[in-house]
Amino acid sequence: MSRHLDAGARARRLLALLPHLRKGDRIPLAELAAAVGCTAEEVAADLTTLTMCGIPPFSPLELVALDIDGDAVSVYMDPPGLERPLRLTVGEARALNAALDVAGYAPDSPLRQRIQEVCSGSVSLEDLERTVRAGTMPGGMAETYARLAVAAEDHEKVRIAYYTGATGRVSERIVHPWALVQRLGVWYLIAWCEAAGQERVFRLDRVREIERLGVRFTPPSGVSTAVTPDISTLPCAEVVFAPGVRLPDDRQWPGATYEPRDDGSTAVRIPYQSPSWISRRVIAYLGHAEVTGPPEVRGAVHALAADLLRKVQ
Repeated sequence: MSRHLDAGARARRLLALLPHLRKGDRIPLAELAAAVGCTAEEVAADLTTLTMCGIPPFSPLELVALDIDGDAVSVYMDPPGLERPLRLTVGEARALNAALDVAGYAPDSPLRQRIQEVCSGSVSLEDLERTVRAGTMPGGMAETYARLAVAAEDHEKVRIAYYTGATGRVSERIVHPWALVQRLGVWYLIAWCEAAGQERVFRLDRVREIERLGVRFTPPSGVSTAVTPDISTLPCAEVVFAPGVRLPDDRQWPGATYEPRDDGSTAVRIPYQSPSWISRRVIAYLGHAEVTGPPEVRGAVHALAADLLRKVQ
């Protein structure tokens, strides 16, 4: 049964599908589902919706032309509108850089470096356009998912290079893949980490490299599919958003509570695991969000903002 999604989340998933649809391709629904983080049933419903979408004047040549046949989809035309140039302001480029930080791109990744150059004004926005369009992870999420799924099924240890958002570093781990689960559109690997000596949860979009080691392990009899901590045990930060700013939803900031104020601003209380995690999200609002407490989070935001300013000067 398909999950209920709000309109914004559904629209994001529909847009994420478009770059995967190219004229002449016949694509398994399971492959598309893995790429955008949903089930084959959900991706079939999304594709049906896309056949009713297009650009003016909405003639047959300006609609998404495809056909679902069994467990695959045949694409008859490239989706219209994708060839139109991307236009970003320098402010948008800075926000994108901060968003990529949150999404798990390492500071030394080519995409982050190019966008950082744009922030300093040394690269044109046309160069940024080309970089953003080409800046996907090698192999894509589908390949990462497939390789880890096979390792989990074969009970085989793997070595992964993993980017940790809280520290901004990439480290190597030897893990025992137990299960792949999805929560709110994000795929996670539940595994035993030999370095930590305990169970760990890894986001697939932060896995940089995978090497199968040819060594088997014995999986536990039962594996918990929980991928998030108990929110009630976490400290809360207080963030005030300026009037008119689009507020984060529960997918972006799980467990957040909202309090509208008389001046049009909104006070938000958000559980967090580390000051680094929440400071990166606040910085992405480019001054339209202010942390009012606790001091450790205010300090983390100040330090991160100062570091970014040094890089763009």
